[in-house]
Order: sequence, then structure tokens, then C-alpha cells
Amino acid sequence: MTHPTSSTDIPTAVDPVTFEVIRHKLWSINSEGATTVEHVSGSPVVHATDYNFGIYTAAGEMAIIGTYLLTPIYTGAMAIEVFLDRYDDIEPGDVFIINDPYLAAMHQNDVQFCKPVFRDGEIVAWLGCMAHQVDLGGMDPGSWCTTATDVFQEGIRIPPGRIVRRDVLNQELWDTIVLNSRMHDTVANDFRAFLAGLRVAEQRFHELCDRYGAPQVEATMERTLDNSEAELRAMLRELPDGVYEHTSYLDRPGGFSDGDIELLQVPCRMTKTDDRIAFDFSDSSPQSPAYGMTTRGGLLGAVATLMLCTFGSDIAWNHGLMRPVEVVAPDGLCVTAIEPMPVSGGAAGANWTATCSAGGAIAKMLSFSEKYENHAFGPSDGSWQLNQFGGIDQHGEPFASMYMDSLLWGGPAFSFRDGVDTGGSMVILGGGAGDVEQQEMRHPLLYLWRRQVPDSGGAGTFRGGNGIQFALTPIDTAEVTGVLGTHGVAVPNRTGLFGGLPGSCARFERITGSGVLDHLGSGRPVGALTDLAGEHQVLPGVSPAARIAHGDVFECTVQNGGGYGDPLLRDPARVAADVEARAVSLDAAARLYGVVLTDGGVDEAATESRRASIRDARRARMTAPQRSTGSEAGEPTGIWGASLRTHDGGIASCRHCSTVLGPLDEGWEAIAGRVVLGPDDLGSRVNVHADLAAVAYVCPGCVTTLWVDTEPADGKTWKDFVLTA
Repeated sequence: MTHPTSSTDIPTAVDPVTFEVIRHKLWSINSEGATTVEHVSGSPVVHATDYNFGIYTAAGEMAIIGTYLLTPIYTGAMAIEVFLDRYDDIEPGDVFIINDPYLAAMHQNDVQFCKPVFRDGEIVAWLGCMAHQVDLGGMDPGSWCTTATDVFQEGIRIPPGRIVRRDVLNQELWDTIVLNSRMHDTVANDFRAFLAGLRVAEQRFHELCDRYGAPQVEATMERTLDNSEAELRAMLRELPDGVYEHTSYLDRPGGFSDGDIELLQVPCRMTKTDDRIAFDFSDSSPQSPAYGMTTRGGLLGAVATLMLCTFGSDIAWNHGLMRPVEVVAPDGLCVTAIEPMPVSGGAAGANWTATCSAGGAIAKMLSFSEKYENHAFGPSDGSWQLNQFGGIDQHGEPFASMYMDSLLWGGPAFSFRDGVDTGGSMVILGGGAGDVEQQEMRHPLLYLWRRQVPDSGGAGTFRGGNGIQFALTPIDTAEVTGVLGTHGVAVPNRTGLFGGLPGSCARFERITGSGVLDHLGSGRPVGALTDLAGEHQVLPGVSPAARIAHGDVFECTVQNGGGYGDPLLRDPARVAADVEARAVSLDAAARLYGVVLTDGGVDEAATESRRASIRDARRARMTAPQRSTGSEAGEPTGIWGASLRTHDGGIASCRHCSTVLGPLDEGWEAIAGRVVLGPDDLGSRVNVHADLAAVAYVCPGCVTTLWVDTEPADGKTWKDFVLTA
């Protein structure tokens, strides 16, 4: 058998009409395969779209990618590369399986099935599907093993192999995997769903080839990738060459004392040269035997997701968007963990933090273009909040379930609009939470509320979207055990852009002995945790065995998107509308936006006075720029977002008041004033670790906030950008 490894093996002649017909039919085939998986699976995780389906070229490049869980899609390409490298006897009817995170997965729960498609004895494409499995063994139910110190305490690792060979099921391998799960029926049904989806997609793919010819279909896939690559390279050539940097942090409990939280740093140094981008994570913290490490597959998947979602709104999203990209990082970092480091948290730990860092760097680059600045957004996905509950259900049977509600966070703001309230995640664009009634029917947990939280999005000229919190209490069972894990508890990774404030931090809270069911039984409504008695506890971001007993209440509050632009520049009428809609509180309206409302309307004189007093307070607290202006501005040459205008000679001025700030050659931070922000300057749900500081960089002329950063308390060591052309 021969296996094409590059587009040079594929004929490229396909007329434009046929190209479009085949391209759209491939999308239809992929959607049908994905829908089949979802309909056959009975898993609530799959129904919340924590899965994906893709069509790959013969060489394993992503040609068609669904809008479901995106991060593992690049690991699908990695898996196919492994299969092609390891096996020279691939045959029709084979289906391969893998979940080894050190080879081609983010963590063991993400099981990947890949099927080659043959025509005339040659592989012409691959089909791939994956889904998060509710349990694959390991020390904790659900296989998110938050206290594991090595990979052997986590779920079963499946090396690259055949789950089906020449259309015959490998029953021994199937049974070995399924019987290692506490939820073997659910896992087995997911595997059947995979095979069903692959079978349907393969049948439709063959029908397409029968109609147009396999060479035309292959050529269409290759041309689609080539087009995306060419369009991205052309777009990159329009953007300035330079080095763009952003740092995010992975925070986690560092010990057993209250408030003891350690930080891992994940800085991204992105170099853009002509039509290429290199993301360098080499200065990330070393790996450690703790929750949140990710492998190289997780890092590459994070960058691929970001490239798809940032540039895929204009360009067809496929592997072509990764061809101009290089990802640099040595082995053994928190973003490139190697065996035997535990990685069950690698699907939502350091890799998500890497996405925040890389996303910040990309936003800084895009914001030099008036044409593309509307593509820039702050970190979209700050942290996934794992809420895995298990125990004995209302029927006396063991249960384990992962609640997907914490996907419903608010989106980041853009240069032209607010973030979307409860907008959901970038990594699962088509995703969402489970239905409340279905969850209550399946599991012995009663929802007290699932609602949006006012003021949880970052304030700004355009505000970040507000997200949700939800509260649960056990019912018809003595207790459940929660496996909880997240980051972003002590640091706001979802920073804003160009003066926008960061969104709220993550939070887990529990009340023991609340008497909530008696409360409800007597007809008294419960609207907040403060309505309840009992002991109130804020739980650590990683809580491996959180006992939620009958009568206790558990509440999860998510991270949310950052704002865009100085909040003092937001239209007061929009603030008034936000207050009326209960998206912004009266306190935040006055304290962050400087808007005074009387009887629901804007008091214009009081608002003007309030905003002037906030600016005066900024000026009084401002540390003067490190470099005096002392420069004349030449002809304007461009912009940097909402904050700067650039001029001949590398000089910058404030885009708001035209004050000449000075030369950019030693970093723009040196020509801006600096104000360290305290709790009164930030949203009420924002926490800043003691080793860090929230800092506003302001124009020394009009004291408009130009950027807000979370940086080391003793000062940041990187520059947001250094242009090289």
C-alpha cells in the first residue's frame, strides 16, 4: 500500500464550481458524522459537545474541522502521523485508537478513533473522532486525578493500535479499556458512537468520490489547505514584523495553609517575521508532579485552537492556518510535560494558560492594523472549572458525572462591541451546558440556581461579558463527593485590552449544615448563599475530595472576559442600560465607570464631576514615565489599538488626546505613566496574588488608561512589543 505524504502526490486541477460543491459537501459529511456520534452516545459530556469530528488528508493534515471541542483536533493530526509512522500494514477496514497524552492527546480521557479511507488500494483521507470519556480508571472517579503525583495514578493509557482490524472488532482491547472504567457501559456506548459516526462519514465520502472521482476530492482538500495558508501569509505580511509578548499565570494551592497559592508562569514570546509566526514558550515554569501540567500535544492544540478562532473568521479554517506557525519549547516545562508527570489536568491547565498568553500576543500584533484591529480580543478562555461529582444516586446505584455548566462564561470585549454575556468558550464554539431538568433527573443533585452574575465581566469602553454561577445541593442521597479543579482563583488571566479591566476570577464555595432543604420545604425562597446558615467556606482551586453532604450547598462562579478601552470612556447611557438590565451594579457604575444615576437616568453633571475626580486620583497616584517626551511627532504612520498613534521616527502619541509620549524603541511602557491598582479600582470579584500587581499604564497628559496588566509586583521584565520593521 502507498500512503501519500504531501500535496505533490495529488492532482490540483479542479474547476471553481466543482471545488465549491465538493468543499461544502465535505463540511456536510463531517457534520453528519459528528451528529451521528452525538445521537448514538448517551453521555451528558458528549451532549454538551465535549467531542469533535474531523476529515484529514492522506498525510494527516486537518481538512475539515467541526466547531465542537477544538483543542484535541490538532492531536488528531498528531495521532495520524503516529499511525503512519508506526504501521506499514494499514488496510481497509482498520480503525485506530489512541489516548496517550505523551504522543497525541491532552489527557487520557480524550480517546481518539481514526479510520483511513481507501480508494483503489491507496489511502486518500482519514476520518477522526474523539470525545472526553466520563471515566477511564485511575485513583479518582472521572479520572481527573487532582492529587496524582505520576501518570500511573491516572486513567489507563492506550498506545497507538487497532480497535478494529479489517472490519473485525478487537474484542480483547475493547474489553481491556472498557473494564478499566467505573462507567463501562457509558464508555462502551461512546465507542459504539465513534464507530457509527466513522461508518456514516466513510460511506458519504465514498459516495462523493463515486460522483466526482477521488482525485477531485483529494485535490479539493489540498487546495482548501493551500488557499488558507496563502490567505494567512498574505494577511501576516500586512502586519508589522516584531516581537510581541504576554504572560499569564497558572495558580494552584501550594500547601495546606489558608491562602497559600503558588504561581507558575507561562510567558509567550511571539515573533512575527514576514509571513511566519513563532510562538516561544521556553521561559515557562518547569513541570512539577501536580495538577495542571500539559504535554506538547496540549500546547500545540492550544495554539492551533487560537489560530483557528482568531483568523478563521476571514479564512477557511483548516491545517493551512498552522503551516506558517512554529511552536518552540523544550521538553520538561509545565506546557511540555514528559513521562511520568501526571497530566489528567492537562486538558484545562497550563495549555489554557498558554492560550491566554499567545492570545494576548496576537491581539497586540493585530492592533497595529486599522484593517484588522477588530479581530483582536483578550484571553477568551481563562479556566475550565472542573465539577466532577460521584457517589450513590437516588436509585442506590453508583454514579459519576461532570457538570459542564462552567462553560457558560462571558466573552471578551472587542474594539467595537461588548463581550457576549454567557457567551461560552472559544475551545468549544458549538458547546453549552447540560439541561437542568435532565441533570436533576439523572443525578441526586438539585439546582438552586444557574444565573448570570452582575459585574463579573471586565469594565471597559466596551465591557466584558458576564458569566454564570450555579449552586447545587444533594437530594435523595446522604452525600456526594466532588472532584474540583481550576485555576484563575488568585489571578485574573482574562485580562482586558487597551485600558479595559480584567474579568472576575474563578471561585468554589461550600456551606455545610445550611438547612437549605428545610428552608425550601417551609416555602422560603433561597436567592443567595447569604440567605443560609451554616459554615461558609471558600474551597481551594484544587479540591480532590470535597464532601457535599445532605443539607450542604455547593456554588461555582466562573471567570469572565476582560473589557476593551478605559471604562471612563463608556457611553453613560449604555451604563444606565446595563444597570437597568442588572448586568452592572450601581456601585460599579459609579466606582468603575464614573457614572452617577438618579431615578435610573444619567445625572450628567454629577457624572462629569465623578469622572473628573477619578482622573484626578489617577494623576495623584501616577508614577511619571521613565522617559520624558522631549520629542516632536512627525507624520502619522498608524495606530496601536485604542491607545497609541505612531509617527515617523518611531514616535508615539496618545490616541485620545494627541499628547506626544516619546520614542517606542525601548518599549512603550517607558513613555507611559504607571498606576498600581487596588481593590477599589477593580471589579468586586477580581483577586490579585500577593506576588503580582494589577497596573494601569496611563497617558501622562489626559490620564486615560491605555493598558491594564497583571505583572510581577516588582515590575514586569518583558515588553508588550518591539517592532523590527
